[in-house]
Amino acid sequence: MTAAASGCYAGGMAFSRERILDALARLPFIDAGELALVLGEPLATVHRALAALLQDGLAGRASQGTAHLPSSHRYYLTREGIAEAADALGYDAPWEFVRAYPMSRQWLALLIRRMDAVASVYRLAATLSPGVDGLETRVEFQRRGRFDAVITLHNGSSFGVVRQGLALRRRSLYDRLRAIAEYRHNHRPSMVLVLVPSPWEQRLTDEFCLNADLRDYFVAVERRETLEEWDRTVWISSNWTFGRIYRTLEQVVSEADTGRWFHPEAPERKRASLPDPERMVRAAPAFGISPAEKRALDLITDHPMIPREHLARWLGVSDGRVSQMTRSLANTWGLVEQHGKRSDVRYTLSDRGIRYITRRDRAQLATTMAAWSTEDTADNHGQLRPLGHRILTWQRQTGHADGITWFLSELAAEAMTEDASELRWCIPTARSDRAFNRGEDAIAPDAVGHLLVNALHVPFYFEHELRARHPRGVAARLRPYIRYYRSDAPRDDQPPFPTTLFVVDTEEVAKTYASTASRMPTMKLPVLVSSRELLSYRGMLGRSWRPLWDAERPPLALRELGAYEWDKLRRRMRRQETQQSC
Repeated sequence: MTAAASGCYAGGMAFSRERILDALARLPFIDAGELALVLGEPLATVHRALAALLQDGLAGRASQGTAHLPSSHRYYLTREGIAEAADALGYDAPWEFVRAYPMSRQWLALLIRRMDAVASVYRLAATLSPGVDGLETRVEFQRRGRFDAVITLHNGSSFGVVRQGLALRRRSLYDRLRAIAEYRHNHRPSMVLVLVPSPWEQRLTDEFCLNADLRDYFVAVERRETLEEWDRTVWISSNWTFGRIYRTLEQVVSEADTGRWFHPEAPERKRASLPDPERMVRAAPAFGISPAEKRALDLITDHPMIPREHLARWLGVSDGRVSQMTRSLANTWGLVEQHGKRSDVRYTLSDRGIRYITRRDRAQLATTMAAWSTEDTADNHGQLRPLGHRILTWQRQTGHADGITWFLSELAAEAMTEDASELRWCIPTARSDRAFNRGEDAIAPDAVGHLLVNALHVPFYFEHELRARHPRGVAARLRPYIRYYRSDAPRDDQPPFPTTLFVVDTEEVAKTYASTASRMPTMKLPVLVSSRELLSYRGMLGRSWRPLWDAERPPLALRELGAYEWDKLRRRMRRQETQQSC
């Protein structure tokens, strides 16, 4: 050992050589800031210890970031570090050490495949930890089972983390939560923390947990402020007495039972081969793909066969930059397929990309292949068709799918150009269905999202309608939303109230919507219609939208919705009282 390393560990037993080796063995691929908080030690002390290990070749580091967390250096033990840790921690041989710690080739492969989720768990554990006086937090990942990981604080409070990624179906998430609800209360962690991809899934998951009688749970959107901020009110939970309650992470920790130590299932050690961590990290897309490329991959996952120009507009970059990112995703890592040429280039997941998102999100490969695969298979009549039903849907409704991505990408691009405006989130058709009135009625919009325009919040449903062109069809198309707005679901799904945006192909059809709505007494709802013709001319944020609750009024801009409010009692739109008095 070098003199520098010896000096690093000469500071006493509080942070000995054995402790830093043990910490990296229990927490592979953690960054220095997270490790300092989890161990309850000063960041400078942890940095010196890690620098000494790097200098001696006992540790390696790799840059990794996600779509919602910035890149940081993550540390792991090298082959030499594993041998050193086995000797320092009293094991006769390295193979015995990797059977006792999550350091085998099998364990590291699992953690690398789930690295984006692992990073979120580490960041959440660091925020939950006191971070002082050596008060150490334990983080244990599960190979299988209901939880992705269990975080246990120094006082015995334990938090089971369940994460829903883009590849995990809502039904699969609910199956896990239902099984957790059936556990005996003292046989599971003190609190269940559920991370979901958007506020839409957040509210639906909260409703499910309430109905499933899952106690001591909180649901939040997986994003940076959720994982890092102690005092932001982003965690929700409902009960039958007070309804939906919003909590900070500090309040969540204060409500967790202490002294009830949770011991998750013992990890299986049937196979525990010695790893080659450096080679595994170099070959892993999770470490080789930048956060911007992961953002592009998420959009391609949500919108298979998305045109290049739509992807460029959505990301706010040039076509050349999109080509550069997708070249890395396609040629270097093999996660994306390119279809078409020149002016009609499209991107979708490759089979390797499907496996990547499946392992990242702990989904089932058969399910994800059946959704995204472009491989040809024979149907019941012997005709070839894509294996993935989402690819098949795109083939059958190419114009409809392109209309959805055109609208959302243009909306995102226009919002970027205006101050205080942003398309904050949106989710695709595949996850936008909503059953209400105890499942008797449902809507299935083409997208759900939340727009911030000139500091005005506009939660919305989007319908790209190409078929309903005549009064009878238009009336039938509007009726599900009449039933929806008459229920209590809108208030819970998209507070304070959501707007529904219909986009049709011509102004003539838009006028048909307005005239049909004027003859329907129940159509005093927050529904607007526009056409691709007018939107292409005036823009998504311009005066392009006919309000169906006042069909005679000239088209509105979305920022002008601030002059209206939803009358909860009468279930109708009206001008705000301050506007009326003026």
